[in-house]
Amino acid sequence: MEAFFTFVLLLILFFWLLGRFAPLLLAWWIRRRFKGMVNENQNYSKRGEEFREGDVIVEVEREEKKVVDNSVGEYVDFEETK
Repeated sequence: MEAFFTFVLLLILFFWLLGRFAPLLLAWWIRRRFKGMVNENQNYSKRGEEFREGDVIVEVEREEKKVVDNSVGEYVDFEETK
């Protein structure tokens, strides 16, 4: 019976400590996440200093050409539709 009361007491103590420290840990984690977002945003805004407000920046990725051996035959690029 003594082991049961000890277990219940430790369980109550654990949840009480969790209730005390969980908000602090959550606030620390959120601050850490937002700090990373702010740094990323500052890097983007520094890059945009050479442009005026309202300018549109379009970054285009180059498409890789598909190389097919001549002995394979004719290559047809198509998409299947349902």
